Parts: sequence; C-alpha cells; structure tokens
Amino acid sequence: MIGLDIPRIDAESKVTGEALYPGDLNADDMLHMKILWADRPHARVVSIDTSEAIAHPGVVAVFTAADVPNNEYGLVMPDQPVLCGPGSSKQDADIVRTTMDQIAVIVAETVEAASAARDLIKVRYDNLPGVFDPFEAMSEGAPQLHRNTPNNILAHYRVQQGDMEAAWAEAEVVVEGTYHTTWQEHAYLQPEAGLSYVDDEGRVTVVVAGQDAHEDLHQICHALELPAEQVRVRYAAVGVAFGGREDMSVQIVLALATHKLRRPVKIVWSREESTRYHHKRHPITVKTRWGARRDGSIIAVEAEVVGDAGAYAYTSTKVLANATLMVTGPYRIPNVQVDTYTVYTNNLPAGAFRGFGGPQGAFAAETQINRLAVQLAMDPVDLRLKNVLQENDLLSVGTPLPAGINIGSVIEACALNSGWQNVSGQWRRRINYTLLLTSTRRRGVGFAVGYKNVG
Repeated sequence: MIGLDIPRIDAESKVTGEALYPGDLNADDMLHMKILWADRPHARVVSIDTSEAIAHPGVVAVFTAADVPNNEYGLVMPDQPVLCGPGSSKQDADIVRTTMDQIAVIVAETVEAASAARDLIKVRYDNLPGVFDPFEAMSEGAPQLHRNTPNNILAHYRVQQGDMEAAWAEAEVVVEGTYHTTWQEHAYLQPEAGLSYVDDEGRVTVVVAGQDAHEDLHQICHALELPAEQVRVRYAAVGVAFGGREDMSVQIVLALATHKLRRPVKIVWSREESTRYHHKRHPITVKTRWGARRDGSIIAVEAEVVGDAGAYAYTSTKVLANATLMVTGPYRIPNVQVDTYTVYTNNLPAGAFRGFGGPQGAFAAETQINRLAVQLAMDPVDLRLKNVLQENDLLSVGTPLPAGINIGSVIEACALNSGWQNVSGQWRRRINYTLLLTSTRRRGVGFAVGYKNVG
C-alpha cells in the first residue's frame, strides 16, 4: 500500500457532520449516569450512605462496590477496583489509591437528577499517607499501594550485554546526563462517553469509542461475571484516541447499570472530568552515561530508567519495556546495561500515548549523542551514521534489526533535506552567510533520530 492514496471510508460522514460519536447517541426510555469520584489520593472507604441519593426524585439506582460481582479490572493485570468501597468480595477494594477512583455511579431519569443525587451521597474515609514521587515510592518505609508489591516496584527490567568494566576503561570520551519528562494530556476532541442497552438478542450492548473492542468485552465479562455471548461491545465514531482509549473508562459501569436495570443508560464526561480522570503519558526519569572512542565509535551505555506508573498498572509494564529498548537509540553499541523500574505512586495512572515510551527514551538518547558530538568535535549526522544500526545488527536486547530496515539512508535523506551537505565523505551543515551578514536573527537547527519497535 506504500505510495497509494487510500481514501478513508469514514471521511465523508465526518466532514458532513453525519458521523455519530458516543455522546451523540440516544435511545428510547434512556437513563443518565453520573460518577462519584474519590477526589483524594489515598484512603480507606469506611462507609457509603446512599439513602438520600436513592430517595432523590428521578433517581433509579445507585451502585457501589457491593454491586460489582468481581470487583476488579485492568488491561495488563486486574489491579483496579471498578468501584472503591466496602462490601466487595475483593480484598483491598475498599482502598482509594488515586483521585480518579470511582466510589459510586448514580443512574437517574435526567442528567440533572443524577448530578443532584451525587452530591447527596455521604462517604466516610480514613485518609492514608500518599507517595507521589517514584524514587520515594521505592524507598524503605514508603506507603505500599498494593499488597504483594514491596517498594511499589511493579516491574524491573535489566538489559546487560558485553563487558561494562572493560568498556569504561577503554572509553576516551564520556558524557553523563539526567533527563526528566512529565505527564502529558491526550486532549482528544471527544471526551469519554457511551451508551448501553439490551439488544434484540438479550445481550448487554455497550457503545463507546475505544481501541480494542475484544479487550473491552473481556474486561466487562470478567468484572460482571457474564459469559461473552451475553455481552456485546460496539464502537461508534472515535473522536481520536492517541492511546488514551486503550484503558477502560465508562465501559464496565455502563454494562453494570444496564445489566441490573435492563434499560438504556448514557454517560458523557465533561471536559474537566476527561482531563482529571483519565490516564496520561508516563513521566520518566533517565539517568545515563555514554562512552566513546575518539574516532566516534560508541562503545558503552549505562542507563537507569524510572517510570511513574501512577496508582494502577494500565500499560505501564509494556511502555517501560519499550523505553528500555529506546533509551540506547537506534545505534550499534557492544556494551550495554539498562535497569528500568516501573513504580506505583498515588498519582493518576499513566498509560498508552503515541510512541509508547519511545519519545521519553529517544529524548535521553538523542541528547546524549548530540553531547558526544560536541565533545568529539564531530558533526551530529556523521556521528549517527558511524554508529547507526545496520541490517541484522543486534539490538540491546539481543534481537537482530529486521531485514529491509535501512536507518542510515533515512538519516542521509533527512540531513540533505535539512540543510546538510556531504563534502568529501563528511557531513556539514551549510552556513547561510547572507543571513548572517544581513540579519540579527539566528535559527538553531538540531538533529535527532527516533525509531519504534513495531510497524
């Protein structure tokens, strides 16, 4: 399909406004749902009094943890309660671990009734000490968020090859650096929304916007203890995702309400709710050291990578695994040691976002190789081409670069189109002397290379 212009089958309906997103959907006899959020980072839910909410005019039902048959879910591991509170068969499901934990869902005849009833629910908490820095979370004596996860380390990956001691003894130029990235909001156009109903075959049907309908189905069935043939997941038009819809938002609580009430139920998060209560890009800290010979051959890389998973796993183990690979860049390096830690904190969960750990790793790797270029007095393009992975070279994890991938030719093409030229086998950026003489403005141009482990 390379080089072909493939028309999108949904383009016309989106341009004309005919495409229906989850928030556009309605049904006869439809109820409306609102969520009561924990809005505190760490606490035990002692009691929930829903009596006034249930008595409020227009309210049909209020569901709490006691109403969820198997009160757990998660894309990689089921470490998150559907609803936090007492009465659940799941151990520690009464513990709030982050502000976006859900305490109750209110279902009413109108949005207004559901909102008003939410304010009438009385929750008693025992607040617990929180930990919000992954380095502090790994230290002895830090609050432990999950049973059987000492020091809050969800996963530790180690990549090691070569002889690091000998490599550092041989290295003639060494650069060290510590790099931090922070949370990033997906900010997709369409907030979380969905509609659930019982279809003509008696199946609980959930219509949402997501990224894996089969996985959504699996998690709904797991939490509600329903056979797959009794549940159906459909996707309406998706108002962008960027990885932000890989994990669950409204799917299970919608299915729960319709399964219990046998009526259609709709929910639409506000923009504020979407921003405050769905996962973000992972904050990652990379402490790294690179060593090279004077001729520009990179011979050693060490790195410690620490990622803030937030309160629940989501896709953190996979994202940090990808960052582990990317932190050495697309370069042939014979001696490598990388230690990566995925750490629970009481922050919002972090999850999938475009690049999936790659941008964080590339930020550190590409800054390091540019600093090496300065120390070696080499052009950054020359240094990259000297060390870039070639077909069948081994990556840091010991797998070969697949056939047909030519990173070097991509670097050369990008350099030529960015103002570099190759003079007698050496790459140099062209200098615009006219601009230097006629203008006080200066334009900085950098060079970086990123790659990804899929696609």
